[in-house]
Amino acid sequence: MPRAVDLDARRAEIADALLRLVEERGLAAATMRETAAAAGVSLGAVQRCFATREEMVLFALTRINERFRARVLAAVSPTAGPRESARTLVTQMLPFAEPGRADARVALAFLGVAAGDPQVAAALRVGDRGAREFFTRHLAGFGHPPVAATRLLALIDGLRAPLLLGHLAPDDALAAIDAHLDELF
Repeated sequence: MPRAVDLDARRAEIADALLRLVEERGLAAATMRETAAAAGVSLGAVQRCFATREEMVLFALTRINERFRARVLAAVSPTAGPRESARTLVTQMLPFAEPGRADARVALAFLGVAAGDPQVAAALRVGDRGAREFFTRHLAGFGHPPVAATRLLALIDGLRAPLLLGHLAPDDALAAIDAHLDELF
């Protein structure tokens, strides 16, 4: 009798393997066959979980959002003030340490693909929308218009690649973040 497989757990396992491949070798390396090998499962197991590579890639993007959300929830103190909460969220969005650095490498790989792939662009938009809505609500309580959230997200996006590539020191990025947050709060 074949053993029962938890399909959700298997899909998550495969998606995590795909994300490791993307981080290490780029999105082109994340074929169904390579992902199966990285996950330690057969190609057939991958195909039972995902009908196409595109479906597998889009599911993996949801895993990035889930991992980020879990990191933020673990990092933000329920007793933190508004500025401290915003700073924690901003620092979680930037590649200061692992696993955020790994996720940033993967996100940059997907960003390059998103320019020509509407499905990947739509999946990335989910995370962006969540951050924009959070900051818009958070900053509105201090009388800031929605454009303040856009400016903050532009700062985050502008710091991400230079930090990841080592072109900007973490202390310099934190100084820019703190100066901006001081203006907002």
